[in-house]
Amino acid sequence: MSQPGRDGTAGRREDLFSVIDAAGELLDVPIVLEDTEFRVLAWSKGQQSADEERVSGILERQAQPWLVEVLRSRGDIARLTASPEPVFLDPASDRAKPRMACRVQHDGPHLGYLWATTQTPFDPQQTAHFRAAAQTIAVRMSRDGQGTTEHDDLEALLFGTADAEQAAARLGLSTAKVTVLAAAQGRPAQGAAFGETPSDTLRLYLTTVHPRSLVIRHDRATYAVLPWPASTDDTEARARSMNVARDLWDRAALRERIVLAVSAAVADPGRIPYARSHVDRINGLQQQYPSAPRVAAFEDVQLLYALSRLRGALRQDGETLGGAVSALERHDRHQHTQLLATLRCYLDHFGDTNAAAAQLHLHPNTFRYRLQRIREVSGFDPRDAQTRFLAELHLRMRDLGIPD
Repeated sequence: MSQPGRDGTAGRREDLFSVIDAAGELLDVPIVLEDTEFRVLAWSKGQQSADEERVSGILERQAQPWLVEVLRSRGDIARLTASPEPVFLDPASDRAKPRMACRVQHDGPHLGYLWATTQTPFDPQQTAHFRAAAQTIAVRMSRDGQGTTEHDDLEALLFGTADAEQAAARLGLSTAKVTVLAAAQGRPAQGAAFGETPSDTLRLYLTTVHPRSLVIRHDRATYAVLPWPASTDDTEARARSMNVARDLWDRAALRERIVLAVSAAVADPGRIPYARSHVDRINGLQQQYPSAPRVAAFEDVQLLYALSRLRGALRQDGETLGGAVSALERHDRHQHTQLLATLRCYLDHFGDTNAAAAQLHLHPNTFRYRLQRIREVSGFDPRDAQTRFLAELHLRMRDLGIPD
């Protein structure tokens, strides 16, 4: 079902559709937003799995009067309006499905209702996400459309474009230990362009699991500043942030779509731009190299980073690594041998020929013969530390997907 209002003619309307889409995707249910007069304001994708009552309400932009009357007579509307928590409502007719519903209100008047079509009540985590969606929608419905101070301060803090101490004070970060979490689009299919991150889904999730988090989308990435108590150890702050990131990535709506990077913890607001550039660097590696973990701190990608930087320096200078690996690769290609695989296995087993032979399902004498051929073809000398190191380095670059 199409969603009018996404053509740019009403910015707030499009904003509401975006949040509701994110909530529907996160919860895997169709969601509808109505005002206090039960006029339909916005709805998520996937309404084909809802019932006829909901679909007709969307088409007419108004809940059917008989449906509203049933909900009022059963006391459902009164219960929903009085409850700060989402409530589960039985079907209003034989052809309808049950609903989870939540009032839309935040530091002000009651603005409407959020409805989710679901066969069973939400579990505690789903309930928290649904409540967060209703609160986010209430904030967006009630704001005046002007740029918020929080958004401006957060952008300035992350990119170092204003006084860090003042921006941090306004955001309540002056005495906090902070990590930066960055989400970027995962590696696209061959030939496709990188898209945008599902920032509203991330925002809703983080609102639930880390209420003090501050989230902003900039260019093609979404950044979250995660404050922790100032007494938190740096290692613990990073570990807790990594747990948030891993659980976030594991959501069905996000898995395989994004990559997540977590910075080291910083206590000085002036260091937040460094933390942001830190996660940008990690995201870049995750997008470029399939071997990089989908959720990572720098320690998880430091070898890849070092090898990538080395490859960049070699390319800039017009150089390539030579030595035994290059010689064996040429020989294998021309003679259809497997000497390079033999060398790799030998190095992986730290020179233990019996273990390496067993790995390749070869007799030890056959393996030793191949080692002799490796020496003859490439000049590789296992007793030379520099030769061994160069071969290891070259193989690592190949294994990590860094081309020569």
